[in-house]
Amino acid sequence: MAKCPNCGQETARTADWCCQWCGYPLLSGSYKKLDKTYKELKGVGLPVQPELEPEAELEPEAEEEPEPEPEAEPEPEEEPEPEEEPEPEEEPEPEEEPEPEEEPEPKPKAKRKLAARRKAARQAKPAPAAIEITVEELLAAYDEDLEGTDAKFANQLLKVTGIVNRIEIKAELDIYYITLIAEDQSGLQGVRCVFDRQYGPELEELVSGQTLTVQGEYQGSVIDMNLRNCTIIS
Repeated sequence: MAKCPNCGQETARTADWCCQWCGYPLLSGSYKKLDKTYKELKGVGLPVQPELEPEAELEPEAEEEPEPEPEAEPEPEEEPEPEEEPEPEEEPEPEEEPEPEEEPEPKPKAKRKLAARRKAARQAKPAPAAIEITVEELLAAYDEDLEGTDAKFANQLLKVTGIVNRIEIKAELDIYYITLIAEDQSGLQGVRCVFDRQYGPELEELVSGQTLTVQGEYQGSVIDMNLRNCTIIS
């Protein structure tokens, strides 16, 4: 049986084209079909494979430190007889230090050039501008020219606007992503936006059906459109 690209388990495709275990969209025809939707399967309660608990690591036994051997006490040395101190010599008077010469002020033209160089050094290189596009426009571009669209947007910074369809947060598995679909909500295909753990509280405030703009690095996949390293714009 084919495996799910998201959870890695052998799975079948539900009536609404999802993985029977995690609900991940499955658009390939190589999966075995089920007569029920993912929500119906969750309602009847499919068996979930138990997660293996990590084996406890055995703490190494502390090695006994050897007891230090007592050191022999040194024999007292005989104190030498004090020598006669010589009479102090007269110190020479310190010479006067020359006063530092004043540096000439730079000319006005030199000042302007120096300020311009400092300003140019402080300015950072501008970040590449993100390509703004909607989910409808992205899907339409793939319908018109599949290979050309994939080559155009792959590994590019995109700012995608769409409707929040699914919110998936699994802290124990470090899974944080949402799915954006077209405004008319037609079809099952959408854009999967993957976030880092730090954006978990923001994802918890989202609701399905709201319009959202997300920025991220587009992976360029025809079957499964993904944005990585995402941030919420508005």
